[in-house]
Amino acid sequence: MLHVKELKEKEIDTIVSNVQGVIRDYTENKSDSSSELFYVLVYAAYVASTNDVDNVNDLLSHIETNISEQRAMFVKEVARKELDIVFPLTRKFSVDKLLTYLYVCPRDYTAKMTRELGTPDSISKLALKILGVGSGETVADFGSGIGDFLTLTAELHKDNPLYGIEINAYSSEISKIRAELFSDNTMIEQGNMFVLPTSRKFDKIFSNYPFNLRPNLMLGATEYINSLLERVPEIKRATSSDWIFNSLVLDHLTDDGKAVAIMTNGSAWSNIDRDIREYFVSNGFIEAVIALPSRLFNSTMIATTMIVISRGNKSVKMVDARELCESKRRTNLITDSNIDSIVKLLTEGGEKAITVNRKKLEDNDFVLNPFRYLAREEFTEIKDGVEFGSLMKRVTRGAPIMARELDEMTSNEPTNTQYLMLANIQNGMISENLPYLKELDSKLDKYCIGNRNLLLSKNGTPFKVAIAEIEKGRKLLGNGNLFIIELDEEKVNPYFLKAFFDSEVGTAALISIAAGVALLNISVESLRKLIVPLPPMEKQNEIANLYQAKIDEIKMLRLRIQKAQNELKGIFGEVE
Repeated sequence: MLHVKELKEKEIDTIVSNVQGVIRDYTENKSDSSSELFYVLVYAAYVASTNDVDNVNDLLSHIETNISEQRAMFVKEVARKELDIVFPLTRKFSVDKLLTYLYVCPRDYTAKMTRELGTPDSISKLALKILGVGSGETVADFGSGIGDFLTLTAELHKDNPLYGIEINAYSSEISKIRAELFSDNTMIEQGNMFVLPTSRKFDKIFSNYPFNLRPNLMLGATEYINSLLERVPEIKRATSSDWIFNSLVLDHLTDDGKAVAIMTNGSAWSNIDRDIREYFVSNGFIEAVIALPSRLFNSTMIATTMIVISRGNKSVKMVDARELCESKRRTNLITDSNIDSIVKLLTEGGEKAITVNRKKLEDNDFVLNPFRYLAREEFTEIKDGVEFGSLMKRVTRGAPIMARELDEMTSNEPTNTQYLMLANIQNGMISENLPYLKELDSKLDKYCIGNRNLLLSKNGTPFKVAIAEIEKGRKLLGNGNLFIIELDEEKVNPYFLKAFFDSEVGTAALISIAAGVALLNISVESLRKLIVPLPPMEKQNEIANLYQAKIDEIKMLRLRIQKAQNELKGIFGEVE
């Protein structure tokens, strides 16, 4: 397929668009326009063109006789009612253009159409670079889908035995078509990866397995999971499917083999998977973890992590590649240049890379978020550091009040009770115009904010931090997204801690303990364990006084700005 490589992306897009346009014209009033239909029609057109077939009956007969009965059944099942469209395609497009479509579709940069989660071309390229396939090594794709990874691998490694296993019949058959047309070294098997004998080993494995599957939806996996529960106590019934798949991949690796898998971010940090992560790390099975950019897949917004699995690792290389991409209209793309940068970070290190030993991983509950450790590097040398929990008298969340309930509680007249939401904290200061509440139910008193309590947002970045100043006789009810922290003021000045959390080092400290998939959040346990500086009280007070002086200065400037803005409204009437 050298001619496809030589075509520019714009030319490929034009070919694909034109082919799809013809098919749409003929299927406009018909029942189906699925991705499988498009692909099968172009494949059938290619077969017809290369064998001088000019009618549907002869086409089906030729496929059944010269290719396979299964292929003929597949073509009929997908496209029987629309096979007459094949011949307009043969008249309008050359064999080369039909082959171009079959090669690139449904690869991601040409308007992905598949129902299933395909593998973006850039992820396949990055995986291949990291795997470093050597001469004669066997390469497998577990859950090979429509053959994106294997098609690219065959293009770059023509002499390596390639193997793919895929449970979905349609996807498997499409990948077989691609393998037949574009490689001589690829074997595709329709089947369940969980029933593949573990004696079957491969030197290099790639897997972009399904995300967030429940065990009861992992067809055919029961026997494998049961055996895993017996030999790996760290595996639990609640363990995420990502780590079940990772365990399967590991079982099929040769002793010196290497695998790359794509997993969800949640499995890299969730408490549920803590023990299985410890098992993998403690046994040296994780070589590297790469936090990938968001929006790489056309069909999901799930943030993902690339994990590199091998044996004999005493530490884990971490790379934060979240920003190493090119932003498109709907998705992000890891360019070839980005791939080179990621590989360089893995091999040579850099600002966005770090090697983490087992002890540090253990201290962080074996969380595999690269940005946690990279952020922590900025404040590991904190002088006079103590655990934040040692400075707390009490930490609680704000009140879990629904919007409807809050509307009923709101007062139109001033009262001695007000309500604080995250939106009321801007630039580290609490708004002076908070909503008033009617008489508060005594059950909600425990959610009220005390004078000089430190407030911290639980979710999202940048995290908001503020100090509450509550007048005697007044109440301030906190929102459920806030941590309300009563500090031991004999040990720490609240404004000193506020100054710390507002600093670059403090911001990095909070990010380092955050976890989450789409939205970062902080747990009480991790907050208690966070290391914060605790110099002598004299030093704390000096910093706190400087900080409060600046706060007062900002407040005065705001009043002056407000006064000037009010005066602007009257300028028009001042000139006669």
